[in-house]
Amino acid sequence: MNSTIRLLAFACAAVRTYAVAGPAEDFDRGYQLAESKGCFDCHALGYKDVGPSFRAIAQRYRFDPEHEDRLPYIIRGGSAGHWGERFVMWPQRRLSNQEVEQLVGWILSQ
Repeated sequence: MNSTIRLLAFACAAVRTYAVAGPAEDFDRGYQLAESKGCFDCHALGYKDVGPSFRAIAQRYRFDPEHEDRLPYIIRGGSAGHWGERFVMWPQRRLSNQEVEQLVGWILSQ
C-alpha cells in the first residue's frame, strides 16, 4: 500500500511539473543541469559511454517504487557494481537537494 501511495504522489508531482512547464522546457532544463554538472562527461542519452546511458538508467529505475530514495542516494554517494565492475560513479555531494530531485526526474523521463 505504501509503495502505491508513493507512486501516486510521484505521478501527481510529474503532472504538476508538466503543467508548469511543457515537456520540451522541462527536458531542456534537465539537460542543461546535467551538462553544467558534468554528467555528460561519463553518461550519454542513448548509448553507453563511460557509464550507462540515461535511457538505460531510466529503464532500470522508472518503475522501481523505491527510486525516489535509491537514485538520489546513488547520485550523492556514487556507485560501484550497479552496472558491472567496469562502472564506478564518483560521489556528487555538491549538488543541492533541488538539483538532485530535478536530475532524477529528468533521467526517469528519458
